[in-house]
Amino acid sequence: MRSLSIRGWAAAALACASVRADAQGAGMGAGHAFHTVALSTGMSTMSVDALNARMTPTQFAPLSNDAVSFGANGYVAVGRALLGAEVARSSFGEEGLDNGRTDELSSLHGLVTAGYALVATEHLSVYPQLGVGLGRLAVSLRDRTATSTAQPQPTFDEVAQAPGAESRLTGRHLVYSLGAGADFLVTRAGASRGVVLGVRAGLLSSPNRTTWTRDGDTVVAGPDAAMGGPFLRVVVGYGGR
Repeated sequence: MRSLSIRGWAAAALACASVRADAQGAGMGAGHAFHTVALSTGMSTMSVDALNARMTPTQFAPLSNDAVSFGANGYVAVGRALLGAEVARSSFGEEGLDNGRTDELSSLHGLVTAGYALVATEHLSVYPQLGVGLGRLAVSLRDRTATSTAQPQPTFDEVAQAPGAESRLTGRHLVYSLGAGADFLVTRAGASRGVVLGVRAGLLSSPNRTTWTRDGDTVVAGPDAAMGGPFLRVVVGYGGR
């Protein structure tokens, strides 16, 4: 009876310890993730309705809402915490009409990121990730025949109506990221460093209004357009402990 009682108390103590560890969010694995630095490529999207509402009345082709993205990212593991940074550029392509007018959209953002490895094994890290930083949109308007507006602080529509040979409109705003990632560390037997293969997915959001400029000059009454939408990227890089 005493032996059974001791076993019962031991089992209860182990169960309590397990519940306590789960409650503290310890996650699965050894408890220490690996560091990584990697290149990335994939797809991203954003809403271009506000831009196209200004493009089509001035006889420009509607812009595409999906892009090819490429960039670099990395993080340092502090236990299970993953502290890092990301920079990525997205190209939405060039559109044109037979009237000689073409338009092109691209974006660039840089983020400081923080994550937590819910799974941290010798070769695998799975984690949610938050990011905050700055983003920039670039809209290039080209017309082979039209003249350029000479207004010192033109409106967005005035530039679109008379862009000249080329006008590059730049919009800046804050960017937030909510997503998740999974990285797999491929190493030789007994090694602690090697190639990292991974995937990132999530959502970009830009809640504040975009500030527009052209060649450093303020452009007023610009569209409320900013980076925002789902993304999916694959990464290849180097990592270890």
